[in-house]
This record gives sequence, structure tokens and C-alpha cells, in this order.
Amino acid sequence: MTHSNVDEIRQELQAVAVELAKKEELIDRRDELIEEARSQTPPLTLREVAQLLGMTERGVAKALSSHRDRNHRLAS
Repeated sequence: MTHSNVDEIRQELQAVAVELAKKEELIDRRDELIEEARSQTPPLTLREVAQLLGMTERGVAKALSSHRDRNHRLAS
């Protein structure tokens, strides 16, 4: 991908920044939903959450741990 001038590169960088922000929002939303699913009575299992998200159980557990760590750091 070759750009003919600096302005095109700037526009492309801004477009990428917007897409990355959307990705972060989706990850946060996913992690919040995982937390909510696990706090229900009875809770959704990691297996069920993983199947619904197309992830492994390990991936869901890591996402949940990462989400909790981020929230803990923000609260501190």
C-alpha cells in the first residue's frame, strides 16, 4: 500500500485509530458481559460463554482476569 502524500497517510492513520477505538470498546463490552454472565444465579459456565463467543475456555478465563485487573488498576 503506497500513499502519494503525507495527507493520505494522516487520513489512513486517523481511520486506523477509529477502528482500534471500536475494537477496544467491543473488548470492554465482551468482558463486562462475561462478568455479568458469571455473576448470574446460576452462572453461565466458562464453556458456554466460550462457545457463544467462539473462544476457548482458557481465553475466556484470561479475558475475565485481564478485565478484573484493568478495573482494579482504575479503582486504585
